[in-house]
Amino acid sequence: MNILFEGDTGQALCERCQALVAMHYTRRDVPFSDGLGVARDILVGVCDGCDTVVAIPPQSTPAIREARKQQLKSIEARLPAVYLDVLDAAMQAVSSEAGAHLRKLFLAHYFHWLVQARQGAGLQPGHEAFVQALDAQRRQRGLPASGATRRLSMKVNAHMAEDFLTLLGQTRMSQTELLKAVIARIQMDVLEARDPQVIETLQRLTRVAG
Repeated sequence: MNILFEGDTGQALCERCQALVAMHYTRRDVPFSDGLGVARDILVGVCDGCDTVVAIPPQSTPAIREARKQQLKSIEARLPAVYLDVLDAAMQAVSSEAGAHLRKLFLAHYFHWLVQARQGAGLQPGHEAFVQALDAQRRQRGLPASGATRRLSMKVNAHMAEDFLTLLGQTRMSQTELLKAVIARIQMDVLEARDPQVIETLQRLTRVAG
């Protein structure tokens, strides 16, 4: 692998210019795509025409990832209330003793499993099917869509943050959309398919967590 230096040049596609452009490498503070934090003093390729970042060399990826992990101390999102209802229902199906404090445990398990099994690509279509099923149930019962939301907030350790960041990269979803899609997957496995292997694993985790 060639090591790039400040002042090296090249070409890249620029979204702003909508063209293949000349670029040069320089050091910049790079905001994360979701706006939650900045990776500082990173070598990046910058468009000669509009001065926006158009390329990130492989040598810069570890520093960006580490900066992201350091800044991700918690995962927070405001979700449609039905998603937390569904997550809590799945927890109740696994254990009648389950409380809201186990939400993080279930999500952490799924983040890790999805990364290890490389199942991130299937989250989007699964989530779309979940949304369609909810809409169909409402229409069947003659109920209007609800605008109610609830906040999900979890303090995370480095391992959970790493898995979450990996899924964000694999799926290119926002934090909120990823959480919704993972909850939809939990609903499918636990409440719809009633997968005995999944349920047994979650029951073991619940017992260990106390």
